[in-house]
Amino acid sequence: MTDINKYIALRTALLNERAKLEARLGEISKVLGQDTPAATAQAPATTTTPGKRTFSAATKAKMAAAQKARWAAKKGVAGVKTVAVGTPKQPKRKLSEATKAKMRAAHQARWARLRAKSGAAPAPVAAPAAPKKKRKISPEAKARMIAGARKRWAKVNDAKTKAEK
Repeated sequence: MTDINKYIALRTALLNERAKLEARLGEISKVLGQDTPAATAQAPATTTTPGKRTFSAATKAKMAAAQKARWAAKKGVAGVKTVAVGTPKQPKRKLSEATKAKMRAAHQARWARLRAKSGAAPAPVAAPAAPKKKRKISPEAKARMIAGARKRWAKVNDAKTKAEK
């Protein structure tokens, strides 16, 4: 018997013993004229966990179908289909360019009002700036950089050869 089976058997035995004791206490309480058994009166009230989520039957079915599909994919089983439950997903709406422009203008106006209230300088609403001109290194500067790199690497290589000797 494995450890887990031992614990399951022990738990089952304890639950059976508890049921017998509760039945016996019920009989004793009836003889004494009490309506409720002593064990139930002293038992703490069980409460549900706050914030526990409940799912609808449709959501549970979707979750079960998705889990089956994941297991099938993992095990390499072919032919397992997901069950479509509920309404089909609607295609995403596309906004026209005119609508996008109106939304953009409204957004900029909102921010302009907020900046005016806070006293901050208004953000410029201008066309994107031209890209910066790329800098170039003169051939003399490039030669100096190369010479310096060679000098540094020569020192590193000299130190390595001295350490090996």
